[in-house]
Amino acid sequence: MPKLRESPKARMDRAFMAGLRYGQELRGEKDTDTIKLMPKSPATYYKRLRDLDSFTREELRIIIPRYFNDRQLCEAFGVEYHGATPQ
Repeated sequence: MPKLRESPKARMDRAFMAGLRYGQELRGEKDTDTIKLMPKSPATYYKRLRDLDSFTREELRIIIPRYFNDRQLCEAFGVEYHGATPQ
């Protein structure tokens, strides 16, 4: 059976989750710690993780500066990176 090509949206979703998990790991945090920062309920946070398009700007303003660097953001949003952050 042939290998299916990953869609750009699936690639960006995977990059977003990888960046989030990497940022949490660097800080020694888990989802329960992130939930404490969020303005909504834990159930809403887990729902947002299943459908990343449903994150609000308010929630992204909390998550992005805490867990992501500029390279990870470019990968997560499908933009070519031209900076100097090491891989």
